[in-house]
Amino acid sequence: MKTPLIAIAALSLACPAAALADPPPWAGGGHGHGNPHGEPPGLAKKPYGMPPGQAKKLWRQGERLPPVYLEQRTYVIVEPRRYHLRPAPYGYRWVRIDDRYYLAQTRSGLIAQVVEALVR
Repeated sequence: MKTPLIAIAALSLACPAAALADPPPWAGGGHGHGNPHGEPPGLAKKPYGMPPGQAKKLWRQGERLPPVYLEQRTYVIVEPRRYHLRPAPYGYRWVRIDDRYYLAQTRSGLIAQVVEALVR
């Protein structure tokens, strides 16, 4: 008789403690340090909130670049001749991501040409 009562008492004491435990930092609730938006830890540190595999993605002709690459000055090539590229036609931009150069439409991000870097 005493054993079931002790088990019930122990469970009733354990449940409120589990309910008061802090949620993981990415679950929100104001406990996340440096992660106010509640993203999982893998996405919280990525630039521009991009998914982890996105930074190393290799796009092909006919695909679309994400807008962040067309808008950020760190990716857009202002002087294509410096990189031995022809000038971009009106409405296009050269974008450098890692060791690849993409000629993409400014508005849609559609890739017209992909050039691998010759010097690594």
